[in-house]
Amino acid sequence: MSGAQELLTEDRGSHCTLILNRPEKRNLITPGMLMELNVALNKLREEDRVRCVVIRGAGDRAFSSGYDINAIGENDMIKHHEGDHPLGRALKTIENFPYPVIAMMNGHAFGEGLEIAVTCDIRIAVEGCRFGMPPAKLGVVYSYSGMKKFLDLIGPGYTKEMFLTGRPVSSERAYQTGLVNYLMPSEELEGFTYGLVNEITENAPLSLKTLKEICNVWQKSRELSAEDEKVIREMTLEVQNSGDYKEGQKAFAEKRKPEFKGE
Repeated sequence: MSGAQELLTEDRGSHCTLILNRPEKRNLITPGMLMELNVALNKLREEDRVRCVVIRGAGDRAFSSGYDINAIGENDMIKHHEGDHPLGRALKTIENFPYPVIAMMNGHAFGEGLEIAVTCDIRIAVEGCRFGMPPAKLGVVYSYSGMKKFLDLIGPGYTKEMFLTGRPVSSERAYQTGLVNYLMPSEELEGFTYGLVNEITENAPLSLKTLKEICNVWQKSRELSAEDEKVIREMTLEVQNSGDYKEGQKAFAEKRKPEFKGE
């Protein structure tokens, strides 16, 4: 195993595992971790020898509990919306990686940690963990591109439930709704994941690349109109500049329930 502190790499020849490595913080995501993820995937793409990538969290408590609130910048919300953010660039690199990327969800996944998993092509989760999207509880708004992935994966009904309530769902319910592809006992998670990896890497590389691209093209076909983009950008800026946004961040840091005023 080798790699920088926040992202570890296990190279196994035909496949590679990238490990979000902040177990003491339940693998909270930082801009540095995202940049390392971006660099690692681009390097693997250039080498063109790996036919499958696995992303997982270090330890056994969490895949990732989300974005480190201490690393949130002043204009991160609008930057995320417009794609000018380390998260957007890392997610785009996962999407554009020519071969399958599997999220081995070895624990809880929240917020942007869950979006990383949803961006992967296949998700394999351990039993007994929880997943959630809490932006409304923090007084923030999520990007259209991020929410679109959930809409594509689980449909508007379950997406609205997750985002509007902010309520975590069990891994069992996540499997029922299609948020994850497979649900495994902890002792079987790794064996099952790498069994699937081996099955994938035995397939024809050109077929894998083309089939993934077909899926990506279909997902990209439903983009925002210029007018929709303008409306959502203006609403996002309003949220970013609101007192509720500041209250949400402050309440989270103080570990209390926020008092939102709608202004």
